[in-house]
Amino acid sequence: ELIEKKNHRSVHKKVITKMGGLSIYAGIVFAILVAILFSFHDMAGKFEMLGAILLGATMMVVLGVYDDVRGANAVVKFSVQTVAALILAQKGFVIDSISLGFTEFSLGIFSMPFTILWILFITNAINLIDGLDGLAAGISAIASFGLFFVILIYTNGLVGLYLSLAISGACLAFLKYNYHPAKIFMGDTGSLMLGFLFAALSVDCSSSACSSVSIVVPSLMLGVPFFDTLTTFFRRVIKRKHPFQADSGHIHHRLLGFGFSQTRVVLLLYSATVFFVVGAHFLMRCF
Repeated sequence: ELIEKKNHRSVHKKVITKMGGLSIYAGIVFAILVAILFSFHDMAGKFEMLGAILLGATMMVVLGVYDDVRGANAVVKFSVQTVAALILAQKGFVIDSISLGFTEFSLGIFSMPFTILWILFITNAINLIDGLDGLAAGISAIASFGLFFVILIYTNGLVGLYLSLAISGACLAFLKYNYHPAKIFMGDTGSLMLGFLFAALSVDCSSSACSSVSIVVPSLMLGVPFFDTLTTFFRRVIKRKHPFQADSGHIHHRLLGFGFSQTRVVLLLYSATVFFVVGAHFLMRCF
């Protein structure tokens, strides 16, 4: 179905369409195509990398549309996501080591499986945080803008620059209609696609950043969805529930339970994201 109906986890009070992710996808693709037109020669040799990212994002959009309309089980979702992750990995998007500033761990033969799991984790982190009007779009806009400056200052990779700026712009434009009270939702179509793009950006930063804290930076900038997904997984396992079964225990649900309004919760989590972004830039300066 093309509308979001109320259920036990819903906080909205009316029926709203949930295909807004298509507009975010269209905005990102259009922005990248325009950027390529104005820097075609500078992009030479990078089209294969960009093509892999956009192919994977398109797969997430198709998966998201199917999930929003018909509903997809966990096996289908993770299967498609894994194929998309493999496409990225085959084009050089691989995390070879994990750096923490003062030390570095080489992953060796575990580089490929770790990269796949990382892409799956980040992809679904954005999907899980999409529970309130404007929450996922706003966090994505802030985090992608923060990544834009990291890439601009430390790596200057054109693909990352264009992609991060396109994500930020598309999400800000979408917020006009998605901020409370929302007129449209991004649905899984938008959240899975945004999560995948962030995963690609984070792996690209990890493999090219001139910093010993490279993999920590995108993790921190996505601190709210990152830690929410991590705690959600372990909370469900500890309670002997299916780790991929939806519930109402996410951070935004808990804050609503404390009596905060939906708008206040969203602004609070926006502020937390800004804090994480500033903290990530501080770490880049220190190390």
